Order: sequence, then C-alpha cells, then structure tokens
Amino acid sequence: MSIKTIRQILGDRPLHHVTPETTLGAAARVMAENGVGAVVVMDGAGLAGILSERDIVFRGVAREIPMADTAVREIMTREPTHVGIDDAISDALAAKLGDSFRHLPVMEGAAVVGLLSYRDIPAEYVMLFERFREMSTARADDG
Repeated sequence: MSIKTIRQILGDRPLHHVTPETTLGAAARVMAENGVGAVVVMDGAGLAGILSERDIVFRGVAREIPMADTAVREIMTREPTHVGIDDAISDALAAKLGDSFRHLPVMEGAAVVGLLSYRDIPAEYVMLFERFREMSTARADDG
C-alpha cells in the first residue's frame, strides 16, 4: 500500500505530551522513556506549543537553565506550524518539515492527534518533493 496521508503515517501511534507547567527535567524523561525527540505541549485540550530535544539543549542546557526548576513554557516553541491529519505528505514537506522544523503537530479539527517527525516521511517522498521544488525554482528563474 502506498502511503499518501499523514493519517496513514501516524497510524495508532500514541501522542506524548506535557503541560506548560511540566519541568524541563520531567519533559526530558517523558521523551527518553518513550524514545521520542519531541513532545506536544498541551494547555488543557488546546495546543500550547512543542518542546524538542533541540529546544532543551539549545535554549535550556546551553544557557544553564536549571532543568529541575524551569517550566516547559519558558523554552517551548509557541504557536508551532501544524498540519491536518488527512493532509498529503507533500503538505507537511511544504510546511518546511525538514527545512525549518523537524516535528509538526498534527490536528484533527481543533484537537491535537499526533506529532509528525521528519524521520516518519519515507525517503522516496522527500526525494520526489525536493526534485519538484528544484524544478519549480528553475522554471521560476527562467520565467
């Protein structure tokens, strides 16, 4: 079966999340225990942000912020770009997945239902998308 939508990629994968008040240390443990590189930050039922291992390293550890006492809200990425559960894989790539972002929250209506990682996208889709983008840029430069 050919994978065409984000829903197909995510399948029944659990959504790992924390709250804005969760400490950075606790959030890092959630990521480590679940083998994930990012978690969604939920404020009640709503999307508050995203916290990635890069956020923890570059915005936390590198600035010597205490992991045990600092809340996720202090370094999380607020208002992250997101995609819809039934969007095409190309929509995620067009949203800069892999360029600007390594993880994108996935929404179904107003509900967060998953977290898409750049590593989730099959390599052949990435190559096709990159080739399409190169050809589009070349045509624009010729016009």
